[in-house]
Parts: sequence; C-alpha cells; structure tokens
Amino acid sequence: MFFFLKLFFVVVISLSASVAHADQNVGYDRGIKGKERSWIPAEGCTLKPCVITQWGAIRLPKEFARTYRIEMGGLHRGNFRSIAIFQESSSFEQKLSERVFNRQPNRKIVNLERLIETGKTNTIYMYGLLLQYEFDEGDLLGIKFTSLKNPNNVQEYFFRYHHDGTKWDIDFAFIQPINIFHPNPNGVLRAAYSTGALSFSFARAMDPDKHYSFLSKAMRAVRVNLFTGILLRREVAPLNGDNIVEDRIDAFGGLGLTFLDFIALGYGGTMANSPRTTFPFVGIEIRHLMEFLRTLKKDTHSRWQRYLKEEMERTSSEKF
Repeated sequence: MFFFLKLFFVVVISLSASVAHADQNVGYDRGIKGKERSWIPAEGCTLKPCVITQWGAIRLPKEFARTYRIEMGGLHRGNFRSIAIFQESSSFEQKLSERVFNRQPNRKIVNLERLIETGKTNTIYMYGLLLQYEFDEGDLLGIKFTSLKNPNNVQEYFFRYHHDGTKWDIDFAFIQPINIFHPNPNGVLRAAYSTGALSFSFARAMDPDKHYSFLSKAMRAVRVNLFTGILLRREVAPLNGDNIVEDRIDAFGGLGLTFLDFIALGYGGTMANSPRTTFPFVGIEIRHLMEFLRTLKKDTHSRWQRYLKEEMERTSSEKF
C-alpha cells in the first residue's frame, strides 16, 4: 500500500512539474482570422523559423518579466533592424491638418521591449508590428531573450511572415497597345500609342507550411490586374475627299494577368471617345520590375560556397 501511495505522489509531482515547465515555454499562435487562439510551444522555432501570419501572436511566460532582457528585430529586404520602437499614430483628421498646416506633432513613443521586460505585457501581436513596420512575404522576425542573472543563458526564436489570404497591390505600369482593334468601323482607328497606367492587382501567396501541386503553383504564380489610364490614339477620317489624320486623347481600361511578377498580358479598350474599341496589350509594372532586378543576383549560399572554394585554392598554394 505504501508503495502505491509513493508512486501516486511521484506521478502527481512529475505532472505538476511538467505543467509548470509548459507554462514557462514561449508559445505562438500561427494566426487564422476570426479563429480562437491555439497556442503551441515555440521550441521548434529556434533553427527553422515558424510561420506566422498577420493574425498571429507570440506569448511569453510571465516569469520572463524582470528576469530576461528582450531584443526584437526584423530582416526586411536584406537589412536587419530593431522593431521595438512604436510611435503613437494619429487619426485621419489630424493627418489631414498636418498636410494643410505643414506641421509634425511630437507624438508619444512606446518601447515594446521595455513593456515586456517590466511585465506590462507578455503578448506580441503581428498585426501591431505591421501597423508600424513593413514586412514582405517571407521576411524574418527574431526575438532574443538573455537572462539577467546568467548572460550565457540565451534563447532565440525566429518566425517567417506569411500574408494569409488575398493581398491587394498597386503599381505604375508601362502599357504598349497591340494595334489590333475590334470593332474598327471603316478602318478609322490606325494606332494607339504607348502610355502609363495604374495597375491594381490581387494574388494569394503560397503557404510555406503547405505542399502544392505543379498546377497550384502555376495558378499562384500569376496576379489578376486591372489597368486604367489615359492613352493617345490615331484616327484617319475622310474630309472633303482627303484623309485627315488626328490624334485624340482617350480613357483606357483593361484586364490582364501578370507573369514573373512584372510582365502583364491583357485585353482592354477605350472608354470616352467614339468609336469605342478594344485591343490586346502588353505591359511592365515598374516597381515590381525593380524588385525583380534586385533579386537577380545569385543566392548568398552559392556565392559563399564559391568564395570558400577560391579561398581554399589560394590557401593550398601558400608556402609556410
């Protein structure tokens, strides 16, 4: 009997210790809009980043307050920066008055790291970070905890940002109409010239935690675009036995698909002057083209391996 009582107390104590240990774990919720939080331990986020969406959150143990130093940072477009400082925002009315009267108020500053260290909060919401800092798809969020008593006790957690759902985008596009007009009564329309237009698009990014088929990847590799702008078109019309050439400004609108994230193919038409017509076109989104060119360089891993190879060859030829 005594043996069973002893075993019972050992099991109870062990369970209590495991619960206490679980309470001290850093947890995170990946984030699904409108769904209840589902906290899971962030132990697996130390080497391979865990995916977190704009609705996600990171919860820290209350025991971390006044016992750890907190450091937060984000990797955006190849540059690492601290993401601890927040500036109090203003309403639309205040922002409008700032433009009208050309003034900048001295707003209050909030340091999220200090709030966590003093125990005033223990939850980091990704939505709040996005209100102050820019994160692109795949950007990295890092959190570092350093024990105040033992600086050698360091914990680091990493999270990969993923925008869940459809994301809208706006860009300025260079449009080149293809001079195949339909309808074109009596061949009046002869040409439409290159022009600039606003591009409104939407797409859904691939979830890093999911595996997609080739067809699913191909469907998510394109964006649906709405283009709108002004173009110049050339018309030829008979007048007193002669053909009169006239260039006229017209409103333009069209739908298209964007490939490689910057090349657009679409079909549009004129909307203001008569005769109205439709035509195919090609386009290039300027901002997305610049981003594409920036990413053309070789990946850092390949460049590092090549450098190491060259270094080993150089070192092997040295004489000691």
